[in-house]
Amino acid sequence: MSRRSLRHAVATTASLVLLATGVTVGLGASVAQASPACALSQSVTDDWAGSWGLPYTVSKEVVGDGTVAPGQTVTYLTKVSGSGALVNQIRDFHPAGFQLVKARLNVKWLVGGQSWEDVTGTAVIANNSVVAKGTGWTTAGGGVIALETTYKVPDDAVVGSKLDSGAGTNIVLAAGDWNINPMGVCVTVRQPNPVEAGAGSLEDMGFGSVNTGSGQVFGSLTDPQGSMSNVIGGILGNVIGNMS
Repeated sequence: MSRRSLRHAVATTASLVLLATGVTVGLGASVAQASPACALSQSVTDDWAGSWGLPYTVSKEVVGDGTVAPGQTVTYLTKVSGSGALVNQIRDFHPAGFQLVKARLNVKWLVGGQSWEDVTGTAVIANNSVVAKGTGWTTAGGGVIALETTYKVPDDAVVGSKLDSGAGTNIVLAAGDWNINPMGVCVTVRQPNPVEAGAGSLEDMGFGSVNTGSGQVFGSLTDPQGSMSNVIGGILGNVIGNMS
């Protein structure tokens, strides 16, 4: 083995070891990426020939404490930043069975500054991923492209399981298409707390969703046009209907 090949092998091994511990590293576009240990956040920085040696970073985190009960929601935040090139895609890879509830995009425009935009209806949803696309958002001047995704966890998610996820982007440079999946950003499925368990029981009885406040009966309590007799009638109707 030549000295150059040996140096490359040592550098590659060192990069993979650092990635496995959740440390931000530069890997090079042609180097395979090992799946790191589970954490609430991960960050990977890379530079390659097409980026003229300038670094770009993809990071992802779980919003909150990283735990979720079956049937509840979890939110991720994915970010792309770098050295000035445009980004026209940002991707979130979610665990199988997760259902998108909401997606928001925050980007820095060349004109108009940086702001949040709801992209739930325009994001591309396929193959356990949510992709926001655009004509190009800048990373110049510290610009960060951020995608916030909220999902409903399957009702049959196994308590105690750790569910990994990933992220990706397309930077408008040669060889700038970049996926890191899995990335080691994990959520742990836990037992429902008393409030969540109680909400599930009420939904099973036909009282609607307590979490959203959108159930037929409980929604009437907040309707200024509703009446208490309608509320009582709705409750009795649900109870009798579920007993029959």
